[in-house]
Order: sequence, then C-alpha cells, then structure tokens
Amino acid sequence: MTHLEAPKAGRIAVLRAEAEAAQRTLVDLDTSPGRVVRTQACPGAGKTRTVVERHLSRPVPPRQGRAILSFTKVAGAEVRKRCAQAGHPELTQFPHYIGTFDTFIWRHLVRPYLRPVSGKTWHRLESWGDHPRARHRDVTLDDFRFDYAEQFPVRVVNPRLRPGALPHRLRRDTKAVRRLTSWASHTMRELWEAGYLSGDQLRDMALYLLTRSNRRDRIARVLRARFAEIVIDEAQDCSREDLQLVDLIRKAGVPLLLVGDPDQSIYGFRESHRLEDRSHPSFTFAIAPDHRLSHNWRSTQIICDLAHTLRTSDAPPDIATGPYHAEANPVVLIPTTKRRESEWVGNFAEEAERLSVPVQQRLVVAHANSALPKGITGTRRVPTAKLDRLIWATAVLRSPGASTRQQELAGRSLREAVLDHWYGAPPDEPESVGLARHRLTDLELRLVQQSLIRNLPSLSTPPREWSRSACKLLRDEAARLGIEPKTTRAYPCRHSKGAAWELVGFGDPTSARTAIGRAGTVHGVKGQEVDAVLVVIPPIGTDKEDNRSDRLIEAWTAGAVTGDGPETAEALRVLYVAVTRARRLVALALSDRHLNAVESFLAERGIPCRTMNDNGGEQIMLPL
Repeated sequence: MTHLEAPKAGRIAVLRAEAEAAQRTLVDLDTSPGRVVRTQACPGAGKTRTVVERHLSRPVPPRQGRAILSFTKVAGAEVRKRCAQAGHPELTQFPHYIGTFDTFIWRHLVRPYLRPVSGKTWHRLESWGDHPRARHRDVTLDDFRFDYAEQFPVRVVNPRLRPGALPHRLRRDTKAVRRLTSWASHTMRELWEAGYLSGDQLRDMALYLLTRSNRRDRIARVLRARFAEIVIDEAQDCSREDLQLVDLIRKAGVPLLLVGDPDQSIYGFRESHRLEDRSHPSFTFAIAPDHRLSHNWRSTQIICDLAHTLRTSDAPPDIATGPYHAEANPVVLIPTTKRRESEWVGNFAEEAERLSVPVQQRLVVAHANSALPKGITGTRRVPTAKLDRLIWATAVLRSPGASTRQQELAGRSLREAVLDHWYGAPPDEPESVGLARHRLTDLELRLVQQSLIRNLPSLSTPPREWSRSACKLLRDEAARLGIEPKTTRAYPCRHSKGAAWELVGFGDPTSARTAIGRAGTVHGVKGQEVDAVLVVIPPIGTDKEDNRSDRLIEAWTAGAVTGDGPETAEALRVLYVAVTRARRLVALALSDRHLNAVESFLAERGIPCRTMNDNGGEQIMLPL
C-alpha cells in the first residue's frame, strides 16, 4: 500500500484489526526447548507493547521466570514501567529478569562462575570509557580491536585502532597511531590483570565458561531451572559473539524468542555478523521469519513509503495504521551548500512550526557527531582545562537538545571534576570503586551533580565571575558532606571578558538551538520516536566532499548497493532508522548535488517532496 492508496475510515478499522490480530499472534506464539522462534517487526509495530503483553498474559511455571533482554537501558526501563502501570510490578522482580543483554551476560553467565584469584576483584564496565585509565588523548580501549593469546581466555593482545577512530587533531601526526597502540597494549593488559571486563572481553569470558570450562554444565542447569523463556528484543543488534551465546543457551534447553528488524541492523562497525548472516542459519531473518508485524502505528504512509525505498531486505512495505496514517506532509529537502547552519536548521524549524509540532518533538540526527549542528550539540571532545570542562559539562547538561549519550558523557565529566576538586587529583579508577575508597555513595555524588546544575551561574556570566561562583558552590557541597576540599582557589581562565560559554563555543542561552528539541547520532536515538525529524547527510557547508555520502546517495537512488559492499548497505540502514523515527514529518538536509538526485528519485517513486530554496521559497514535487 502507498500513500496514494491511503485507507478511508472504514478500511483503516479493518487494517487496525489486522494489526491487533498480528500482535495477538506474537503474544500467543509457542516456544519450546532447543528452538529459536523469530519474529520480524517493522518500525512502529508496537513490539515493545506486545512483548509486555506476552509477559503479562502468559504465565510461566512456578519458581521460574522470563528474561526480556534488549540492548539499551531505556528499552528495559520502558518494559518495567509498563508492567508496573499494568498493576504487576512483581513481573519485574526475581525470578524474572528485565534488562540489557550485557548485564544478563554478566549476572547469569559470567560473574557467579568466576573463580577468585589472589589480589583480583572482578569488575564489569559498561564501556572502557568508564575507567579513567582506559581513556587517553580522546580515544578509549573501545576504539581498538584485540586478539586472543593462548594464555588468556579473552582478547587482550595485539591492539589495532579501528578505522576512523583516530582523533581529527592527531591525523597529521605520523607517529600518533603507534603511540596510541603502544598505550592500548599496555593498558589493556594492566586492566585485565586488575580484573576488569567490558564489551568483547565480557562476551569472550562467557563463551569460555560455556564451552571450555568445567562449569558449563552447571551454567546450563541453572539457566534451565531459572528461565522458562528468554525474549530478545532488537535481536538484529546481536553481534557474532551474541549469536554464539544465543546458540549455547538454545543447546542448554532454554526456549528463545527473537524479535527484530534486519533493516535496523546498524552496528556493522563492530565487525560482527548480523542475523542475516548465513553462517547462523537457525537465527537468520534472511529466510522467512516465523511471524511478521508489518503494520506501522507510528508514521504516515508517506514516511512508510520513503522508508521502504531504503530497505536492504526483501520485507514488504509497511502499512500505516496509526493516528497520522493519512497525513499528506511531503518529504522536505533542505539545501546546505554554501549556507550557514542556522539557515538550514531554521528551515526545518519553520516546517515543524507550520505543522504545529512542539519544540520537544523536533529531532535532528546524523550518522556521525561531526555532521550535527554544533550550535545544538556542542563538541564531542571534553575540554582538558578544569574551568572549560566544568563549563562544557554544565552547557551540555542544561541543553534541551543534547543526546542521552552526550548527557551521560557530560555527567561523568562533571562528577570527575567534582572529585578532582575535592581530592586534589583526577580519578584513576572507575567511579564505583573510587567512591567506595572515599566513603561516598553514588546517590550522594549524583545529588551533588543535580545541585550544581541547578545552582551554577548562567553561562552568559563572565568567565572569571563564573569560576569564582563555581568553586564556592563546590566548597559548599563538600562542607555539607563533611569533606575538606584540596582545591581552595578559583580556576584560572584564559579570557576574562565575554561570556563563560564562549570558552567552549557552546551553551549560549539565547542561541537558535531553543527551536530544536533534541539532536544526536542515529545510533544514539535508535528506539525513539518524535513528530518531526531532520536527517543531516554530509557534505554540508562550502566545498566539502564526502565519498561515503556519494556512495550512499547513489546506492539509494540508483539501486547500486549490491556491488558497493557492506559499508554502503549499512549506511542505507542507518538512514532507514533515521527516517523511521518520525511520525509526521521527515526533512533531509543535503548538498545541492545530492538534493537533485534525491528529488528526481522521489518523484519517480511517487513520493511527494517539497524542496526549500536558498531564497526561502520552495518547489513542490508532486507524484508522477
């Protein structure tokens, strides 16, 4: 079905009944030991609500639970919230488990089975960036790939910097990669010896325990006894190692239900195989799934049709059935060539305003942070100067447009700045470990963070005055907790005139960013939805070229993805995820050359689009 065939009132009732029946089928799907049941769900299919309904309405045997796994904390929190709202908070507690795939691995496959080693306490990090010693010159150990060595059960040797991970400011330094690689080699071995696990190493340890240790039979027995079923949401995000673990869980006799969408598989940069990988035929969506949800409750039919042109799988077109299904808002194409950021972001804000879309329902996304408007997001790199770091963190945490990941980074940076101020040295161990040594709790430190964000001066305050006020607040917070801070003077500042935000180039309280609700990378906003989305496709600005964008646009408009390799196919999936966050309006910010190709392509496909001109006018492209 296309927007030209948008259903009338009677027909939409039938389609919604079909959608609800498909959801009910997912609720009622039977699972059994030794088998993986697969459901493919399009964006906006209501799969989270359906998974919750399955959890609510399909009881498990006594003394057993159900595990519902996803790859983000937000997804797990949403499931727990919906269970509580339905009046069943007990379904979020033991023996059930609701949380991330990584935490499940740690709690149920690794931590209980690690043998104590003299002088070593095992710790799991959500990312290597959480350990101060695992960060160096704007890279972390997550930016490297490692290999196995015979004496280690996990990958900790032979580091190699991932493509594109070298910071831009070091790209002219011919020895930078060698120095960073040497640092990564030494640091990974050091942290492994200290008992730290994260990412690949966590999965390696789980695979070792389930395949090569004498604890594998015990792990399998405990899993069978504890869980009557394991549901994996967003299953297309499983890495190769994740799929191996899923297979081992299947062999242990635990029933499995995988729910996902292969067209939203956007983590190929981890060099992992996705569910369409034929090396794992029992889990692949390359063959027909056991069940499919194709009714979209989120977007207009025009957005569904646009998304279908970006698919790299053979899934059928989605059918819009939600409250906005019949809205005829065309795709908006916004030129960026030789235009200021404020101009093309302003075009998007005007379009959203025309549809009465509230500011908090406007989202700007891009494949990489470097393509996002800096007036909205600020720099990704945390400043090194103490005053600049405090100002930057404050600006991000006060910004309505900062992404969740950016806010997490800013919060960590602010807390580390507090500890540095109080104890006279930056932390050299993870927050949880350092707080225990200082006899602080995580709650106490986070309350200090909230107090600072509320009470620190406006960023329009002159830097020197801002510094004095900030240091006084830090002293007051320390006194409240009975701490005598080591730092007693205000931080020096490079410039005493102007506003504090100018030191970091971000955080102007009067900037145009207030017209945009949020901004972030596609990976950072995956799983979210808003009324209006602006997708930024570089190059932007004057005389900028990006061959990756050229390949993306060519693959999309000319269907040349097959011969261009997996990177371009993944770039199409990233764009697919970006546009499917929208309920009512999709806008694309493009260079003139790319805009012309996309404009013609959409016209050929019968997808209405509106092109904004440099002079503020517009050109309407109606379906042929």
